[in-house]
Amino acid sequence: MDLKYLFKEARYYRHLDGGLWRIGVKYLFAKTPLRKIVNTCFYNFFYSKIVKLKIKRQKPYILHLENTNICNAKCIMCPHIKMKRKKEIMSQKDFEKIIENIAPYAPIKYVTITGFGEPLADKNIIEKIKYLNEKYPNYKISIYTNASLLTKELTEKLLRLKILKINFSINGTKKSYKRIMDLDYDSTVANIDYFLKRKKELGKKFPLTNVSAMLIKDNKNDMEDFKKYWMKKVDSVMIYLPSDWAGAVDVGVVDKVPFRFKRWPCSVLWKWVSIDVNGDLLMCCRDYESKIVFGNLKEQNLSEVLGSKKWKDLLKNQARYNFNTPICNKCDNCFDSSLDWWN
Repeated sequence: MDLKYLFKEARYYRHLDGGLWRIGVKYLFAKTPLRKIVNTCFYNFFYSKIVKLKIKRQKPYILHLENTNICNAKCIMCPHIKMKRKKEIMSQKDFEKIIENIAPYAPIKYVTITGFGEPLADKNIIEKIKYLNEKYPNYKISIYTNASLLTKELTEKLLRLKILKINFSINGTKKSYKRIMDLDYDSTVANIDYFLKRKKELGKKFPLTNVSAMLIKDNKNDMEDFKKYWMKKVDSVMIYLPSDWAGAVDVGVVDKVPFRFKRWPCSVLWKWVSIDVNGDLLMCCRDYESKIVFGNLKEQNLSEVLGSKKWKDLLKNQARYNFNTPICNKCDNCFDSSLDWWN
């Protein structure tokens, strides 16, 4: 990786949650010899103090909002194909109501429009982001999209909005893309190229652009070519391990935890608010069927939901290292908890 790209990555991560500190810590403890000390007695002594300190403060500042659970892709590592929830698009009225029931009750800084659908399948997504820009101009908005529906007209509209980041989920090269996502590679790449071209022509710094891929057996031999191709085009390239979505999908993970495994309380529960298309507050984004609901933000405010006995019991169990809650007891991504509390 050349020095020029490293500086570009640094500029990219500087604007995101946790900034350079977060990515630096994760790099040091996962990719360097320092990984050998993670979850040793020395590490655990100091890390446990940080965990206990931050557990006392429940101030979620990241909102994950599913504007739709309709998706045009059929990704082999995603449980959407077997999801039984009703497929729908959140109305503008419900979207605004949910935001109004959250904003006064939590110091939200980041709003990520994502979930188990393709956000751009929502024909009203521009109006939803306009509402956030006008009513809550300090919110930093991100979108996760497969870019297959990113038309020229939609590009022009998105580039007029205040958006911090757009993540393009590509997951393979031309050789593996169709097999993994069941979409047309050339069309998707053309959409992204047009977006990047117009962004440059307009002289816009934002939105930052990221291309991501889940590392699975079907694309593991393509990843070097994948990185080389996209590094020249976007602000950052991310390749990461997939989830098996609490046992729902056999993803064929091709990498291992880079340090000795230990389970810590999940920082997501204290930092994030995850809302599905129906307005239900979930434990986390891995609950793809919305099985465990703590309240509905169309009918309740966030303070009422987070003050409920059901939510408090969940946090108490986590703080006591009791991970028997459904979804938690099958979580395959919990090794990140050995690093996440540094942020």
